Amino acid sequence: MSHAQEADEASINQQLQTIKTRLSELKTALNSARGEEARLLQELERQDQKINEQGQLIRTSQQKIDLSRHQIEGLTRQITDLKQSIDQQKQQMAGLLRLHIYISHDRFIKKILLNRDSRSVDITQHQIKFLQHRLYSLIEDIAEHITQLSDIKIQTQNKQQQLKQQQQVLQTAQDQLINQKQQRAQVLSHLRQTINAYQNESETLNQDRQRLNQLLAEISQLLDDLPEDLGANAHFAQLKGRLDKPLSGDIIRRFGALRAGHSRWDGIVVAGESGQAVKATAYGRVAFADWLRGYGLLVVIDHGDDFMSLYGHNQSVLVEVGDWVQSGQEIATAGQSGNLSESGVYFEIRQQADPQNPEPWLKSP
Repeated sequence: MSHAQEADEASINQQLQTIKTRLSELKTALNSARGEEARLLQELERQDQKINEQGQLIRTSQQKIDLSRHQIEGLTRQITDLKQSIDQQKQQMAGLLRLHIYISHDRFIKKILLNRDSRSVDITQHQIKFLQHRLYSLIEDIAEHITQLSDIKIQTQNKQQQLKQQQQVLQTAQDQLINQKQQRAQVLSHLRQTINAYQNESETLNQDRQRLNQLLAEISQLLDDLPEDLGANAHFAQLKGRLDKPLSGDIIRRFGALRAGHSRWDGIVVAGESGQAVKATAYGRVAFADWLRGYGLLVVIDHGDDFMSLYGHNQSVLVEVGDWVQSGQEIATAGQSGNLSESGVYFEIRQQADPQNPEPWLKSP
């Protein structure tokens, strides 16, 4: 890498750090509230973040378990191959031993082999020596394979013990996740009661929408100076009708449908099981990856040309601000952080900050 490229990379990293700091400050301001509502919102975010961390731990533990199982399968195949090899070598050795004993002790065979021709005597003696050498070689191979077999069995036992420990870690993490979700449900219930005591749901949703619009406007300004690098990837505008859903599930909330009062959905909700992979619909740079009031754990991807995609109410976030992501890359796991009543992902497409109906952008079912 040249000095100029290093300088450019350092400049971009500095810009990203500035963006992260500004987004953190903005998130704090947007999430602000008063009194009991403020306390409950902070507790809700804390619970969602704990679930996020727990989800990441479960994912990492599962990956380690899958790797250990794969390694154990490989070691088991090696054990089977070595056992077969040892059995074959034992059979060869038994045959050679029988032949050696037969030649060494049968006088008639010796008389035929050791005839008057001295050259024949030399050949026969050479054959017997070769036979002896082959026997010694087989014995050494069998001993080496038995040692390898013992080592691999020890490795397999260690891997199985490691797998057992990893499964225990996973089970503990899953139990803690269930407990945290129960605590979160209680907090969310108290928060909804508090909000309903002071304002109606429609007002709350509109305020959440205004917070999101303010965040996206700020993101657009922050990302203006960052270089775009689409490479061989198509421009987002060319992908209409070709996008995969971020989650393989049914659309349970549609764009423009009423939510409460006069508030309407600016995106769609795709149903899915908690922990199910949420994938980026197109190539782009992560512009936001944090908790936002009303949307829970939210990922925003900037696709260039004033297009953004939003993925809200996640259980866990797997990317950071500044990351480049590919189409189909896992960026989060489905959940119901924030205030979503069903498990899934909230998906929006924005052009110049204006919500677009995502369904025409998706592939036909």
